[in-house]
Amino acid sequence: MGIRFDDTHAVANAGLLLPATLAERLGIEQTADQVIDLGDRPGAAHPGRKLVTVVHAMLAGPTASTTPTCCAGSPPSGWAPAASWW
Repeated sequence: MGIRFDDTHAVANAGLLLPATLAERLGIEQTADQVIDLGDRPGAAHPGRKLVTVVHAMLAGPTASTTPTCCAGSPPSGWAPAASWW
């Protein structure tokens, strides 16, 4: 097995350390958990974590293969979140 970093636009941490630290200190994840209610359907747990993940993905830049489409309707064909996503 080998690891290859072939993305010419990849940058270590992608400048996410500052916004991640700010989000943690402001308690955005905990506040979102208290305010957002996604009901009892599957995948409804931890809405704050989902919110922070999507915001960080938006800050990192467009990567269609790793960021869910934030619009009405079905996700793109063949797209499935990784287990670590949620």
